Amino acid sequence: MTSKPTEKLAITVEGWRGISHSYALVNQFQLLHWHKSNLVSINHIDMPFVMAHWAKGENPAGFHSDDMNIINGISETIKPEAIYRIFAPFGLDTPIELPTITFAVTELGLNDTNYNQESVDRYAARGGKIHTPSSWSKNRLIASGMPEEIIHVIPHAADTNYFFQMDAEVIAKNREAIGYHPEDVILLNVGTHFWNKGLDVLITAFAKARQKNKHLKLLLKDQRSTYLMNSESYVQQTLSNIGINDAETLDAIRMLSGHLDLTQLNALYNIADAYVTPYRAEGFNLPALEAQTCGTPVIATAGGATDDFLSGEQYIAVNGILHENENLKDDLTKNAYIEPDLNNLVEIFNCLENKNLINIQVSKLSWLKTVEKLCSLLV
Repeated sequence: MTSKPTEKLAITVEGWRGISHSYALVNQFQLLHWHKSNLVSINHIDMPFVMAHWAKGENPAGFHSDDMNIINGISETIKPEAIYRIFAPFGLDTPIELPTITFAVTELGLNDTNYNQESVDRYAARGGKIHTPSSWSKNRLIASGMPEEIIHVIPHAADTNYFFQMDAEVIAKNREAIGYHPEDVILLNVGTHFWNKGLDVLITAFAKARQKNKHLKLLLKDQRSTYLMNSESYVQQTLSNIGINDAETLDAIRMLSGHLDLTQLNALYNIADAYVTPYRAEGFNLPALEAQTCGTPVIATAGGATDDFLSGEQYIAVNGILHENENLKDDLTKNAYIEPDLNNLVEIFNCLENKNLINIQVSKLSWLKTVEKLCSLLV
């Protein structure tokens, strides 16, 4: 006697795909692993992008072609039993006739321009749920007025088909190919220069530490294709502000322009001796997890979102001071951030050496577990 196969859950996913943006990447990895899990049938509805130039195809997600075909082909004709929404800005003032989860993540907290308490209360009363990826983000949502009982922390993951530790010989050849020497200590960051990301702290600490540790090199990813931000000008201005804008310091900073696919990003994580993210506030910080999955130590602010998943010898914590419910930069008023200790980061850089290329334990976080947990919330 054979057992009856479990019926798939039919869900409508409303989200972004086809671009390299955090929400879109999360959605695409989830779609891919929902497909591989055979747990669901999906009808995908592409939601409008918040920035018009994203639709031009100049910032593709960078998946392997077979995976991209799967992601693009996910849109079955179904009678939906549940709805999952992942796009920005998230809206909760919508009818709920089926089990519904909305992805909501915040770094600093929500303010009055993007939060309506009446809509939140109606959403909660109708049984709507919130998916957020970190305890930090959950606490910020609660501080903004969201009922704790509707918020579910389900972390993101690093797909080991894309992010993995490369052989030492391959890493050495890749470093040499882009002009680095064996004694160079490469610090990597691929984030934007939004204030909460702390790129100003990283650049300042690097410039100060390099006065003593001349082996330090800083490698940054220009985010012009996604956010139309000129990171090169930002670096120069930050160095000018601290009076360390000499040619030698500028020459030690390299800016990667253009688009990187996920294979290239994996190689970038591997050549780095440390991934450095002295953030003030993050909703999750996916690059930190991906870098650590590649065997690269992560230097990150303690007390924030990365506390959920960074640990062990591959994690170097940066001290910080928590600030809550006070005016932030540009008069943002809600509701918390952590100011990284600049001097502590300089000390860390001064002692930093090339990473030890030993095999590391892969993160226990997986996209399969993520989609399984989402399914359990949608039934």
